[in-house]
Amino acid sequence: MFTPQGPTFRELTVQALSSVERGYDLLAPKFDHTPFRTPDRFLEAVAGALDALGPFGAGLDVCCGTGAGVRVLRPLCRERVTGTDFSTGMLAAAGARSTTGGRPRSTGCGPTPAPCRSAGNSIWR
Repeated sequence: MFTPQGPTFRELTVQALSSVERGYDLLAPKFDHTPFRTPDRFLEAVAGALDALGPFGAGLDVCCGTGAGVRVLRPLCRERVTGTDFSTGMLAAAGARSTTGGRPRSTGCGPTPAPCRSAGNSIWR
């Protein structure tokens, strides 16, 4: 389930008691070592299904987290792939792991109303 590189019990407790956005920001550096990250087998299945339909011009990964889906979409798209997430910590982790020079960027929208937050207010390209 968790690996030794994953978050400690204390880190998970602090994350759980934080706001959703702050919680994901705190968890971001170790997120890929938790069972919450989409498993590679699912990402590979999606890539296989999309490969039969592509190539695509550009891609969009909504709620991209640390960028695992963005990395899967990149070979399927001729142009850029954009990842969006409301957690700047997740976007920073995605940018740090990018092999294509992607970096986190804010849309400049500022805080979004709670019902709209799932759409994200930051992007990573």
